[in-house]
Formats: sequence, structure tokens, C-alpha cells
Amino acid sequence: MDLNKFDTVASLTTEKVVWSIRVRAQTVWKGINRTTNEFRGFNIIFMDEQNCRIHAFITEKLCPAFSKELKEGNIYILSNFKVHDYKGDEPNRAVRNQKHIYFDNQTNFKRITEDVPLMKEYAFDLFGLNDVPKFLNDNRFLIDVIGTVSKNEAISVISTEDTSKSRLKFKLEDGRNMVMVTFFNEFGQSFEKALKAIEAENVVVVIASAKVNKYEATGEIYLTNYPATRFYLTPRHYSVELLHQSAKCLQAEEETDSTLYTIKEIKNFTKDYIERNVLCHVTVKKVEEECNWYDNFHIECDKEVNIIDGRYRCSHCKRNLPYPDKRFRICTVCTDKTGVLPIILPDEEIQRLTGKDVYELENENREAGDEKRFPPILKEFENKQYLITLMPSKDNIEKKCSVYKAKMLSDPVEMLGSHNPQEQLTTEFEEVTENTEADSTKNLLSYSSPPTSKSTTRTRGRKTKAPVKYEVEDCEPISKLKKS
Repeated sequence: MDLNKFDTVASLTTEKVVWSIRVRAQTVWKGINRTTNEFRGFNIIFMDEQNCRIHAFITEKLCPAFSKELKEGNIYILSNFKVHDYKGDEPNRAVRNQKHIYFDNQTNFKRITEDVPLMKEYAFDLFGLNDVPKFLNDNRFLIDVIGTVSKNEAISVISTEDTSKSRLKFKLEDGRNMVMVTFFNEFGQSFEKALKAIEAENVVVVIASAKVNKYEATGEIYLTNYPATRFYLTPRHYSVELLHQSAKCLQAEEETDSTLYTIKEIKNFTKDYIERNVLCHVTVKKVEEECNWYDNFHIECDKEVNIIDGRYRCSHCKRNLPYPDKRFRICTVCTDKTGVLPIILPDEEIQRLTGKDVYELENENREAGDEKRFPPILKEFENKQYLITLMPSKDNIEKKCSVYKAKMLSDPVEMLGSHNPQEQLTTEFEEVTENTEADSTKNLLSYSSPPTSKSTTRTRGRKTKAPVKYEVEDCEPISKLKKS
């Protein structure tokens, strides 16, 4: 099936109604008037193959024509619909798209059951738990978050006044931040049931379209469920892996050894040092220009992208990508007084120290008329001293790989010439012995000004000289001064 026959969600505008998109119904919920409890229609979050999402609405009058086919998770071809702009004052929006879709009498809605395209199961607009308080006073949007839940800390409480009402409270943590969550009634019960079905004690959960609220009694901010809210336990999503990596990094930071190791000691590490943060003080002697100075990455999988048959393909999910992310990968040769160690510097630290990313350096090369040159700014790492945090891999410890990857770099200290601050100069002191008088005289002659003749501190008397008399002859006239 030709991909070009379908429009993308990102390309939708309000200027026409002749559209045709291929999308998955990620979330479907009923719109209920909270005051009158009246059914108003179906709300849907659609996502396309580019993981772009948009909200759609089917009015109550049109629901009978579409309700039989409409189900969460199915993929559809949707055509001939209206696209409207949000006015800006609509509260509790589940998607941050400035447009939304309206079904009308001309809309076609068909489920794909054959030749189903490869499409992600869900897409999220994730925020950090530290951003949750910002949404308390901004009711325009609901929020997507990810964190870890401890099964033992999830507490369910049933109302004593009405047994049909209940609430489930638990902490959602990401290693650095924590926020309370309260799910009510059937939604909380379904979450508790799904949580108990998982054997692991700590479970990763994505909460999509949660409502930010505040306890009146304590003023504590918490997340709660809304009609659009969904939970996903250990979903197949790249954010789960990122959360695990973040947890490992946090644990590694807490376990970072403050000892300063030499290169010789690092090369002799045992298995106890696998994936453990260690510090070393080295000098970057050389930045390899023959190696690629950047790599292509798939953002979702956080894995390297290879070029196969002229197309970018992720080495992890095997998907073809239109355009990958580019990250620095600088290979260096580092030294200290004990040895030499090849180290790959990390993308984040290179961006921090240079103030530029890969795309900016590529553009500079293009403007210079030499797109294949090695960026000069990257050579400035040479002959500088860094405090580097390494995390030795299993292959490093088992001597299968001699190249180490750096995690963090200190700000550089520039060096002059071949000076190495780690090489401590030793000063040799000659043993001091008593010299004879002759030796002392010899030393004086060699290292001081020549001695004078005999001298004394006694004052010398002044010699008085007799005056000499003379007479001026009277006949000698006194000359007059000439007037000038």
C-alpha cells in the first residue's frame, strides 16, 4: 500500500475537508456532562505512524454510525472530516495539538484488518514529576508522566458511607522526585488488580492524561484519574528504558568512588568495578581525526542507526527512519604518568564544553566549503587536563575491549608545552657538611665578589693644606662687559 496516499496528522489544516489519514485509536472515552450526566459523544485520541497525536470528537447524533467499529487499539482509515482550531480556553485537553477533528455526515471510518501497517501501540507527551506542580494552576492540559510504583505501598480504602466508592493511593517516583497519586472507584480497582498480577515488587507505570489536583486539608499536590486517563504497566516504550538508565545513573552517582585512580589501576580492575563510576585525572594527548566524530541515533530506542541500502535503519527495532538524531562521538588518546588509555567522550559533555551540537558544526563546515573536514573546535580538547568519570563495561574488565566510555568531564585546565602536572618534580638536596677555612675561602672566591685589602673601621684624619698667596697686577685693566 502506498504511504503517500495518506495525509499525516501534522499536515492537517482547517482549509479543507478532503483528508485521508491512517491512524490508531489510542484512547476512546465517553463525553459526559458532569452536571446533568448527559451523554454528549465519543472522544478519541488518534495517532499516526509518525507518532503525532490529535483529538477527535463524534457528536451524540453520529455515534450510532461509528460506535460498533470504534475500539481502543484498532487501526483505521479516516477520511472526509472537518479540522478545527482550538479557541484557547478549552480545559483538560489530553493532546497538545492546536487542532482537533470533527466527524460529520460525510466522514468515512474503516477499520484495517488486512495488511495492517507497522505502527506503535501508543505515544505519550511525557513530563517529569518535577513539572507536575506547574499544571495545578494551568487547567488547559492533562499530563502524561512515568515513574515506579511499589506494590506494598499502594493502599486501597473503601468509603464507610458508600461501599461503591473507593480510592487507591500510592507514590509515583522517578528516583529524584515523588508525587502522590489517587485513583478513584473502578479506575483505582482496575489499577490495583493489574498491579497485583505483576510479580515484580517495583513496577514501571505510564499514567497518560492525568489530572493535577491538591488535597484541601494538607495542600499536597497529587495526580488523579479523569475520563481520558489511562495507565500502562511496563509498556513497550523507549521511556521505560530511559527510566531504568536514569535509575542506574542515580545509583551510580550515589556509589561514585571519590578515589582518584591511575590508568594502570583502571586497566587492572576486577569484576567488582563493572558499571561502577570511577574517577581519573588524565591529559587528552590526541583527538582521533580518522574516526567518525558523530553517530546517528534513533531517539525512541536510544540505539545507533545504520545505513542499509541507502536508508537509515535502527539496529534495535529494525525500523527505517526518515532522519536520525546525531550525537557526538569523539575518540581520544589520554595519558597520565602510569600509562595510555583510549576514551570516548560523551555527547552531552561535548555540547556543554563547546556550546555547539553536531548540526551546528556541520553547518560551519558547509559554510567553510569543506563538509568532510574534522571540526577544528573538537581539536581544542587536545593538550588539556580533565577529571573524567568512567564507567568500565564488562568487556573492559574482561579485556575484550580496551576503549572506555566517559560519562562526565570537568572543565579543562590548559597545559603549556609538554608539562604534565601529575609528574611531581623531585628536588635533590646535597648533604651539608662543615667546611674548612680554606674551603670557605675557595667558595668565596668562586661565588662572591673579590675580597678587598685590609680595612678598618677607624676614621681617618683630614690633612690640612696651606693656602698659596698670589697678587693681581695693578696695570692689568679690567675688561668691560660687552652689551649684547
